[in-house]
Amino acid sequence: MSENTRIPDVPDHQFQSPATYSETTKSLQVDQTYEPGLRRVPDRIPWVVGLIIVVELGERFTYFGLSGPLQNYIKNPYVPGADLPGALGRGQAVASALGNFFKFWAYASTILGAVVADQYVGKFKAIVIASGVYIVGLTILVATATPAAINGGSAFGGLVASMVIIGLGTGGIKANVTPFCAEQYKRGSAFVKTLKSGERVVVDPELTVERMFMWFYWAVNIGALSPLITVNVEANVSFWLAFLIPLIVIVLAAVVFICSSKLYVKTQPQGSPIVEAAKTVYVAISERGFENAKPSTLSQRGRIEKYSVASSANYTDQSVDGVKKGIRACKLFLLFPFYFICWVQIWNNLISQAGQMALHGTPNDLLQNLDPIALIIFIPFLDLVVYPTLRHFKIDFRPELKITVGFFMASMSMVYASVLQHYIYISPPQTIHVWIQTPAYVLVAFSEAFVVVTGLEIAYTNAPESLRSLVSSLFWLTIGVAAAICIGLAPVSQDPYLVWMYGSLAIVGFVAGILFYVLFGRAPNQPAPVLDSVEATLGQGADEEAQAGSRKCIDQSKMSHNDIVVLGAGIIGLNVALELSKRGYGRHVTVMAEHLPGDESIDYTSPWAGANFSGISGGDANALRWDRSGYSMMMSLIDSEAEEAKYLSKTESTEYWDQTPSQDKIMSMSEYLRDLVILPPSDLPEGAVFGIKFTTVTLNAPAHCAHLKHLLSQPRYGGIKFVRRKVSSIQDAYLQGTQIVFNCVGNTAFSLAGVADSKCYPTRGQIILVKAPSVKVNVMRHGKDYETYIIPRPRSDGTVILGGYLQPGDHTSQTRPAETKSILSRTADLLPTLKNGETQIIREAVGLRPSRQGGARVELETTPEGKTVVHNYGAGGTGFQAGMGMAKDAVDLASDILGSISSRSKL
Repeated sequence: MSENTRIPDVPDHQFQSPATYSETTKSLQVDQTYEPGLRRVPDRIPWVVGLIIVVELGERFTYFGLSGPLQNYIKNPYVPGADLPGALGRGQAVASALGNFFKFWAYASTILGAVVADQYVGKFKAIVIASGVYIVGLTILVATATPAAINGGSAFGGLVASMVIIGLGTGGIKANVTPFCAEQYKRGSAFVKTLKSGERVVVDPELTVERMFMWFYWAVNIGALSPLITVNVEANVSFWLAFLIPLIVIVLAAVVFICSSKLYVKTQPQGSPIVEAAKTVYVAISERGFENAKPSTLSQRGRIEKYSVASSANYTDQSVDGVKKGIRACKLFLLFPFYFICWVQIWNNLISQAGQMALHGTPNDLLQNLDPIALIIFIPFLDLVVYPTLRHFKIDFRPELKITVGFFMASMSMVYASVLQHYIYISPPQTIHVWIQTPAYVLVAFSEAFVVVTGLEIAYTNAPESLRSLVSSLFWLTIGVAAAICIGLAPVSQDPYLVWMYGSLAIVGFVAGILFYVLFGRAPNQPAPVLDSVEATLGQGADEEAQAGSRKCIDQSKMSHNDIVVLGAGIIGLNVALELSKRGYGRHVTVMAEHLPGDESIDYTSPWAGANFSGISGGDANALRWDRSGYSMMMSLIDSEAEEAKYLSKTESTEYWDQTPSQDKIMSMSEYLRDLVILPPSDLPEGAVFGIKFTTVTLNAPAHCAHLKHLLSQPRYGGIKFVRRKVSSIQDAYLQGTQIVFNCVGNTAFSLAGVADSKCYPTRGQIILVKAPSVKVNVMRHGKDYETYIIPRPRSDGTVILGGYLQPGDHTSQTRPAETKSILSRTADLLPTLKNGETQIIREAVGLRPSRQGGARVELETTPEGKTVVHNYGAGGTGFQAGMGMAKDAVDLASDILGSISSRSKL
């Protein structure tokens, strides 16, 4: 059977001139469901995120713990018993320069960490490798910070070597840990739910990611309190012990992370995404814009052959949009270095400023801990009080506005530092109390909650999945750029220039904040579309009406429908739901899908197919068995006039092959096809070598899918629940209490986390929907590199599908005029009736059949999390003819688990 189109069935009075599928899509985008009147709230954060946050806390404890003593270690000489501890005696300018070099290198090396993760080993392995590098660098630092090493002259060389190695480790972890953390939450779309209070709210994944990063950064700042320990150890014992403590902590953090490996969702590297992104940018530059760089546009303009990358299966309209979105995120980061120039001061120059003040026993590098302490208090206050209050009053505190506020706060911090430095200069030495520095640290801390947390969120949410580590690394790189600029400021980062240095940074931060707002802060965000609802589809007609009054008090998460989830509502998923219903499990089933029957989308194949039973399938044992089973069941439905057969019809069919099919296939067809006749050579068209006539089944694909959904939703079929929901991971399909998921996602199996089947690929087909009432027969010709077919649609007032093509790996969604012309010519030669003048073209369209190397996958699997999934996808163009047989096999595989579920409502 050929699923060769995504064209909706059009009644007589709705005839149109030829139109491409993209025109239909544009009109549908206007109708997406938004619920702007409902309050938006974050979802629950997966518990495994907490485990990663604990590991990140350990890494940050290490980084800040070793960084805290560095200013004194480099600046002051080694004089046992002195008021200020020291080791190298290189002075403030060198200390500031080396400190800034360390920060520059640590954050610049995030690019290397991103490349290793995105292109070669994945985020998890990249973090493990970086942890090992980190440990090696710290070991060198501890060994060369002993009194013997300092007196022996090896401390400076050891410091530089350890800075380089530790910087590599820090960059590898920093680039990957935040996107790895966020990837544990896989829900891709907002949904509506009713709170215990009765209020209906929109659960927004963007707010969830925001909350996740806030608490992630909260944990970072718990770890950043480590200088409270290390600077006291430095002052009272020794530097080597101060550095040993972070070494022990990073070893423990790495052990915990590695031992938890099986708990994480891991996204595998995807070839060469960085190279592919660079090629996409090149095409966009050459074509003067990303819209012009899309393969659909290039094809329409006849320029697709100009770029080799455009012929790649991974180069799609969606991938171009992803790179475009990532570039926009990077544009937002362009002004961030001017913020981080201010931020960097609390880790070096303000420590030196404290050394000029009255310490009263307080280490001069202790006050830097005011920054994480303020954040530990401020972040929960924002998440639990400020942001919920703003959302309650429908005040949209957009990411761009948060960043602008953060710039201004950092500027105010530098104003305070400049004024304070002025009074230090005009006052007697060490008479101003060191704690007067507090506002400078607190203002920077508050600014971080707006700038850094929001920057991490933007880096993750705007990056293509294959480039999340890279875009995150570009965010962290802005700190490296700021540190490099501060290295250039080293000559003025000392007396008597510090008043003007701080004042200049205040001006830079303020102007950068204004520029950021002018460039990015004034465009309002579009509300996130609500693609699903946990309250959706409780049934049809009287059943739905009866439940409407009590809907708010129903706990949907505990309904029996959650026991079994069918992921995908194409013909494969619908047939699985039908098979489960017939076995009595309908009341336990939820069908979950981004697209439901009645939708029009390039990503939703089944409702648009020119569906029939044909010889298009392969000759392997599974395909032959599924064909036979599907044909027999569909014929039985028609013979018994079952409700499921409303849009099915027996039709005379003639099929030709340009290459002789296998003997196994011929023998199999001859055993069950009704009225089968093998055609003599004299009846074959020129170039054909084999042909048959038989009674086939044709289907009105869009009407059949919609009808199945309607039937399955009715109480006598078990009242199967249909939920519109987009998932990014197979784990996202498991509701509370779900015992088994049937994975019927079609083309999405290639990219769905937890499945990621690299054998999957789309097979493009182009068709024409025509009105041709005189066409009553099914005719097909199977060529080596093409398919020609004429498929009448039952109960459609004479509409017929003409096709087509078989183009593996081609994602192009636009129709091609040359192919339309070829289809009209080939089908007219195959069935001259089409030349009688009555044929009217209604529409042209493109479909992407969900194909798979080696054939469809029907297989039971236990996930690393111990959950059961039955995979059922990859039928290519045979979903309608093989779907019932595949569904039977899939449900049979789950019989042991299904046996534990109460069997009810058997048909």
